Amino acid sequence: MFGYIICNRKGLSQEELDRYQKVYCGLCKSLGDRFGQMERMSLNYDMTFLILFLSSLYEPEETEQCFRCAVHPARKKTAVENMFTEYAADMTVLLSYHKCLDDWEDERSHLKYRYAKIMEKSFRKIVQQYPRQSRAVADSIKELGVIEKCHTSMPDDAVNCSGKMLAELFVYKEDFWSNSLRTFGYELGRFIYLMDAVMDYKKDLKKKNYNPLVGMQKKPEEMEATLTMAIGNATHQFEKLPLVQDEHLLKNILYGGVWQQYYARILGKEKSHD
Repeated sequence: MFGYIICNRKGLSQEELDRYQKVYCGLCKSLGDRFGQMERMSLNYDMTFLILFLSSLYEPEETEQCFRCAVHPARKKTAVENMFTEYAADMTVLLSYHKCLDDWEDERSHLKYRYAKIMEKSFRKIVQQYPRQSRAVADSIKELGVIEKCHTSMPDDAVNCSGKMLAELFVYKEDFWSNSLRTFGYELGRFIYLMDAVMDYKKDLKKKNYNPLVGMQKKPEEMEATLTMAIGNATHQFEKLPLVQDEHLLKNILYGGVWQQYYARILGKEKSHD
């Protein structure tokens, strides 16, 4: 959905890359098995991070299965799945449905409207199963829509909306870890919104769309410190959690992967991270 919460492949071992790909393939397979082939179009690496993150904390049982992928039929793929694979698949469809309707409202994209209609039956089941997460996404997107149309709110209002939405998605269930997960998701959501604003800055100015950088009186190339503070708040919460499984892979994503697009497009260079 967002495209920023990805790994820095140069900093990973082959074993870690294989693990990353298997979890990604597991998410793809789950989307197809649970909802159908069209829903697989919503597949993304951001939700792969969600699986790895929650799996590292809760350590659920996993299954590994070879399967024939419809997109890459030449050779078999290996999928790693657990309880959070299904959860991430559900959250993928939930976010995709709302994003498609949002694009329809903003841009009158008939393609996105038709795709939302395809997902509607699956979406309604997810709303029944996860009312808290569904309500958070719907409320946040509605609030964001008002903020982005009026252009008068403080920049933090929109940023915080994104934080509130992701906060609830990272809380699989209310338990001992829910407050920590909610805080982590909130801070990560704020970072994602800011990063998205940076990457869309020129396009938004051209189309006269809302962009919080205007209210902040910042240019994209001046946002490194602000983005560093935002992701720093998230990693501060991350470091407090007892994560061992896939620890290096998760750190690779949070400390390096999230910066790749910014350094490549905005600053025109690479930044090395382990």
